[in-house]
Amino acid sequence: MASSGEFGGMTAARAGWLDGLRGEWLRVWRHRATARAVSRESMRIYHEVVAARPELAGVLRYQEVVARQAGVDEREARAIVDRAEDSFASWPVGRAVTFRDVVQYLVVRRCLDGEPGGAGIRSRLVAIIADEVPGDL
Repeated sequence: MASSGEFGGMTAARAGWLDGLRGEWLRVWRHRATARAVSRESMRIYHEVVAARPELAGVLRYQEVVARQAGVDEREARAIVDRAEDSFASWPVGRAVTFRDVVQYLVVRRCLDGEPGGAGIRSRLVAIIADEVPGDL
């Protein structure tokens, strides 16, 4: 018979550890699925913008994609692209922001928004995003 500190032959501490591990694995899986979905959705919208607004290029095109993808106004879309540039294109060496940078920012934003008070992102999402979003856009 199991003692009072055991559950099905497993100590409460061990069961708690396994539950934590399972929860962390599910969280990483959700982040990876979100990265793939946001990347694909962003590419779909990117191609729509290229077709509908061929006069837009570079940062202006990125802002239009962000506005449509995130459902924000022009001012907020500009702020998001600026934050992507600050986060990914200015360190360690300054360079022009790319569409992949913008998508990476959108992915991180979506993952963190889905977990208020969460522990951050513990998965390397860059490779997933790179598989979906060409680096030359």
